[in-house]
Amino acid sequence: TVQTWLDDDMPSFDVGGLVVGTSVKTAKLYMKSPGIFAGKPFVDLIFTKLLKDCSIEWEDFAVEGSFLPAKSDTDGDDNGKQLKKNTKIVLATITGPANNLLRGERTALNTLSRCSGVATSSYEAVQKAKTENWKGMVAGTRKTTPGFRIVEKYGLLVGGA
Repeated sequence: TVQTWLDDDMPSFDVGGLVVGTSVKTAKLYMKSPGIFAGKPFVDLIFTKLLKDCSIEWEDFAVEGSFLPAKSDTDGDDNGKQLKKNTKIVLATITGPANNLLRGERTALNTLSRCSGVATSSYEAVQKAKTENWKGMVAGTRKTTPGFRIVEKYGLLVGGA
C-alpha cells in the first residue's frame, strides 16, 4: 500500500530528484497544529524500508497516540491586524540522499497529517461520549478515502475508537 502511494505521487521520471541529486542531507519533520500524534509506522516505512539509505530519528516525545501541543497563536501587528504565528515543534530528523528525502516528504506529510487528524477527531468524539455518559461505542464505518483505508482505520484506533 505505501509503495503504491509513493508510485502515485511520482508516476514517472523524477525531475526534482535529478535537480537535488544524491548528496546526503538532513530534513526536519514538524508538527504545526495541536492534536493526537498518529502515523509514525507509515513514515518509518516510507523512509527506512522503501526509500533506501534514509534514517529517521524521532524526538522522545513523539509517541504514537500522545497529545502534542503545537499551536497557532494570533498576534496583532502595527496596523491592528491579526497575524497567525505558528509555534511548530520538531518531531523527527530524517537523513538520507536528497532525492529520496524529496521523494518521500509529501507522501509522509500527507499520511501523518491525515492519520493524526483522524486520531484527533476520534479522540474528541470518544471524550465527548464519555462526558455525556453515552453507553454506546464510538467506531468507524467502512466509509473511508479510497487507497487510504488503512491509515484512517489506524488513526481511529490510535484516537481511541
